[in-house]
Amino acid sequence: MRRLTTFLLATASLCIAHPAHALSVFRESTKSFADFSVYVTDTESFADCVIYKEKTKSFANKDALWFFESTKSFADRSVFFEKTQAFADLTIAYTDTASFARCKKPIPPKK
Repeated sequence: MRRLTTFLLATASLCIAHPAHALSVFRESTKSFADFSVYVTDTESFADCVIYKEKTKSFANKDALWFFESTKSFADRSVFFEKTQAFADLTIAYTDTASFARCKKPIPPKK
């Protein structure tokens, strides 16, 4: 019984220490309703995050793997796409390979 209790406590602390980073985003059309704003660049080396568009929500398990939701209430974050880089919170570039997806800067928290 003691081993089971120790195992359950260790498992619970591991889950608390390392939360899942699933990120489903909704493309917001109004900046004031969005959690953060992004500017899309073509050059991966200048981007804060290199994003891979996942086709399935369950595979979006890192900050740089995004699944685009069609409904705002199902999304983890809402994002506004800026046309001017200076006004954006984050600069992103898209990649075709999931293993190349990475973030140099953390994703802003939800409002």
